[in-house]
This record gives sequence, structure tokens and C-alpha cells, in this order.
Amino acid sequence: MVKRRSYKAAIKTLRPFVKGAVAGTVTAAVFTVIGAFLFNIADAPSGADSVMAYVSLGASAVVCGMFFGGGRGKNGFAWGTLGGLAMFALCFAVTLISGGFTGTEFLPKLISSAVCGCIGGIIGVNIAAER
Repeated sequence: MVKRRSYKAAIKTLRPFVKGAVAGTVTAAVFTVIGAFLFNIADAPSGADSVMAYVSLGASAVVCGMFFGGGRGKNGFAWGTLGGLAMFALCFAVTLISGGFTGTEFLPKLISSAVCGCIGGIIGVNIAAER
């Protein structure tokens, strides 16, 4: 008789990463909608769209880093940075697919998402340690 493998351990290990990616994507979508709403009702200056893109990417990287770091419970610096880079990769893939990639802000957005994710990872570990 063949024994069935239990995938509970693998699912438990991957749960914070899936939750972080989903929460980061939802956060990016919410901030993008808020930015579009603000640009619709107010006359925004020419550089405001770039600022809103940084805010959206940074907020999503912080949220994703919080889930990545808090789910692991240690090494929030490294796991949060990985979460920020994961959010950058998701946003970069959407930008490439939509055809809006110009390449001018590739490196600054990569660095800012990694730093924001790192901050989120540290916050996530500290929140998990309090529980």
C-alpha cells in the first residue's frame, strides 16, 4: 500500500509568502486607485504620477515585507528585503506587460522597494515577537 505524503508542512512554510504577495498586490492596487482618484479630482503637477508610483510601490513593499518577516519570525532584514524585491518583480512584470516600461527609474525603484521591504520585515518580526 502506498503512503500518501502530507503537504501540511510545505503549506505552512509557504503561507506567509503567499499572504505577503497577495497583501502587497492589494495594497499596490488600493494606492493606485487612490492616486488615480486624486489625479482625477485635482490638477496635479507633472511629476506627481512618479511620486504616487513610488508611494504605491513602497507601501506594497512594506506590507509584503511585514508578512514575509513576521511569518518567518527571524531575519526580518533579509526576509523583508526579499519581500520588497518580490513586490518590485510583480510590479515590473505588470509594467512590462502593459508596455509602460521606459527604463529611466528602474534602479531607484528597485532600491526603494528593497529598503521599504526591509523596513517592513523588521516591523513584522517585532510584531510577531510581541505575540
